[in-house]
Amino acid sequence: MNCFTPSLDRSRGRSAQRGLVLATLCLMASGGAHAAQDDRIKIGAGVAVTPKFQGSSSHRLRAVPLIDIKKGRIFARTDDGIGLNIIETSAITMGAGLNLMRGYRSSDVPDGIGKLSDAVGARVFMSTNVAGARLRLSATQALNKNSRGMIAVARASYPYAVTSQLMLVPSVAVSWANEKYLSSYFGVDGGQSVRSGKSQYHPSAGFKDVSMRVAVNYSLNKSWSITGAVGASTLLDKAADSPIVEKKTQLHAVAGVAYTF
Repeated sequence: MNCFTPSLDRSRGRSAQRGLVLATLCLMASGGAHAAQDDRIKIGAGVAVTPKFQGSSSHRLRAVPLIDIKKGRIFARTDDGIGLNIIETSAITMGAGLNLMRGYRSSDVPDGIGKLSDAVGARVFMSTNVAGARLRLSATQALNKNSRGMIAVARASYPYAVTSQLMLVPSVAVSWANEKYLSSYFGVDGGQSVRSGKSQYHPSAGFKDVSMRVAVNYSLNKSWSITGAVGASTLLDKAADSPIVEKKTQLHAVAGVAYTF
């Protein structure tokens, strides 16, 4: 790409600002054709088997929407929420959006802990391709729950076409969370301790978990496809030491049918 971003020089402020604007426009233009080629509308429904809460020894079955929509730089995906690819080129993608930070019901956790309501999260991300692998780094900060905190995830995936119809995407990921996040999901305050009989616990910031997953997509025809994923995650460090954790390693799966318009 024959674009460059000039450094800002106070002695030539206006010139530098014009150069920065031109460089930004150049980046957007270089990603425009790539973005248009990736446009799609894929909608479906499925079922997921997930732990009742992070660290639970029990699972529950729930219906899930399967959404993968992209129009230009705007996207909406089941895992990533809704957002905008601010920079989108063949080499790198950077963007921001909103997604759901799931909580849990009071009936899902040990007695006395109480429920943790869902929160809306603001998410920023960056991804790139290296030797066929896709590397992505994202960070999500809760907006409407002051105590919920922030989590960052680094993921590496490798899309592999087994046949013209069957696509496999194995991936590995590691997540890190700040003190507020870990306290929300794994902490036990004084009141919870009295009600539940669990000892008080106040985790500090640290790595939350490491996970592996294999996603699959099988195209029945140009419109219909079967999609799903199966994986496992293991809690680490401060999260794993929480007194509410019943099982450090947990399995999760999702399967469904989708239609591409």
